[in-house]
Amino acid sequence: MNPDSTNPNDIAEYRSLTSVLTAHLKYGQWARQTILNPKKLKWQSLTDDEKELLPWFPSYLELLDSCIKTNENFFREVALTTDRLWQAGRDPSSWSDCSSQDLDKLRGIMIQYVREWSDICVKERDNSMGRILRKCEELFPNIDNRPNVNVLVPGAGLGRLVVEFVKRGFCTQGNEFSYHMLLNSSFILNASYRSNNFCICPFIHKQSNNAEKKYQTRQVFFPDFYPPDVSLISKEHPNILVGELMSMVAGSFVDLYGPSDLNKVNETYTESPKAVKFRKTNRHKFDVVATCFFIDTASNIIDYLKTIKNCLSDNGYWVNFGPLLWHHEDDDDVIESIIIDPVTKLKQKVITPMKGLELSREDLIQLIKDMGFEFIDHISDIESTYGGDPMALGNWSYKSEFWVCQKVKN
Repeated sequence: MNPDSTNPNDIAEYRSLTSVLTAHLKYGQWARQTILNPKKLKWQSLTDDEKELLPWFPSYLELLDSCIKTNENFFREVALTTDRLWQAGRDPSSWSDCSSQDLDKLRGIMIQYVREWSDICVKERDNSMGRILRKCEELFPNIDNRPNVNVLVPGAGLGRLVVEFVKRGFCTQGNEFSYHMLLNSSFILNASYRSNNFCICPFIHKQSNNAEKKYQTRQVFFPDFYPPDVSLISKEHPNILVGELMSMVAGSFVDLYGPSDLNKVNETYTESPKAVKFRKTNRHKFDVVATCFFIDTASNIIDYLKTIKNCLSDNGYWVNFGPLLWHHEDDDDVIESIIIDPVTKLKQKVITPMKGLELSREDLIQLIKDMGFEFIDHISDIESTYGGDPMALGNWSYKSEFWVCQKVKN
């Protein structure tokens, strides 16, 4: 990405990218302000009698500060490594400033590392990603032919599901929209030199449901295996060129893989020449679209379904796992779209709220069928967590859906 570009879209993208990089550099300052300083002030406000009841508290504050430094060092390494990979420019003083939202998202990134790349969430991954992978292995049992099976993983996060598909011999493309995810997936996939060579303290931002303070301040090491290590498939199947099986694409799922006749233009579906060209190359390209904790990120689920249908090959499979926790149900933002009449080609500006199309499971299933998919496997109410902490006194638990749909209508 060229910081000296005069293209307005490139300038906006550069600002978005570098604001996220700046957030990584400012993590320590932000974490001390939001976690450590309030606790210090609270301690100072206690009476001497109250302080005597909590003699361990000063050492606890020191430990929290040490945990923040651990996270700070890690995020600094991420920023100063990925700025080169993303051509952001080596001088951080030239980067755009970050927002409070950019900083707050780093809490989620740490939990994402736990979820995707630590041994803490092995069972959780097996329940979700493992279920998807086993089904795809069942659908395509011939390993030597899997490099000819094109798999798309939208909402790829930090890349674990993509890597797991590649480990099994599938030609896999990950797609991700968030720069927070993209920068950190680039880092973990390219900067790891052995397993468990990185360390963070991801739970210090959780002030509730802690059984013991040592659980809140504990270190988590990752990745639980060296990401480029796919030697097993190479040794047993030497004809498979593993290095050519994986790719990652940045951008909106609908923009890059949707149909060419969506007849609307907005921030998630553009008229960018690159996007238009990429959409054409992806029409009917993929044999599998694998969605894991993804479909409920849609503001308009119909757009997602049209996109899945467009990029799937004839009789291709959509394999899904996740809850229906519609991400935009409390989102008061609006999106401006240009609607294009397919007959007159006249354009009309339409303002649409982000929320409002949160379907029930029953209605979603019927919609999927009506749009040309056939359910060949479907299990409901699978108890699942997302980045769950087994040491916590409480975790969110979802009743997730798992299904395999086959595209039956063009």
